[in-house]
Amino acid sequence: MFKAAIFDLDGTLMDSAEDLEAACNYALDKFNLHHVDSQKYKLLLGTGRRKVVESILDEYFENYDENTIEEFLFHYNTYYNKHMLDHTKPYEGILDMLDYLNKKSILTAILSNKPDDFTKKIVSQTFGDKIQYVSGLKDGYQAKPDPASLLDIICELKAEKNQCVYIGDTEIDIRTAKNAGIKSIGVLWGFRNSSVLQDEGADYIVSTADEIKKIVVHN
Repeated sequence: MFKAAIFDLDGTLMDSAEDLEAACNYALDKFNLHHVDSQKYKLLLGTGRRKVVESILDEYFENYDENTIEEFLFHYNTYYNKHMLDHTKPYEGILDMLDYLNKKSILTAILSNKPDDFTKKIVSQTFGDKIQYVSGLKDGYQAKPDPASLLDIICELKAEKNQCVYIGDTEIDIRTAKNAGIKSIGVLWGFRNSSVLQDEGADYIVSTADEIKKIVVHN
């Protein structure tokens, strides 16, 4: 049994692609640019908001400066702050899975590349006290796959590395777990397919939330 299950947020616990894409398209409107392709946009998610924006701007401009990035992020964040829960909801089975882990006295935490304030707002309004520790991207930290934030969470939970597992939907999440020296579970309902997770070396790959329960409790 693992002592702690640490989760990514977008694409893992929360089906958030529609609201994230809407924020991106709002910012693109401000630049009088055409909307992003939905499938291409999903493949960018998980890398951190700044890298997502840089990848999008690369599609439209040969050259752009820091001011362009900051202006895009301003419009993106302004819209998202008001609309982050318009369509975003937990994936099927997630709430029951978290309740089950809590009943088994397994610690639960979230580490997201989403800005820390947005992460905490979504988790507070959606999961309440089901999650013991929540962290988004904070000032002074690098985005995943840098392992520093994940290692901090493990310390906060007073757990050892071999007692923890990180659960996510992208190669970034699997790489983060590897960089931190802990086991990983890749989920197939998010923003990447099985081959991506396999190629990155996920220790487990699951297609339902029930499978997470079995791995975490019976490992």
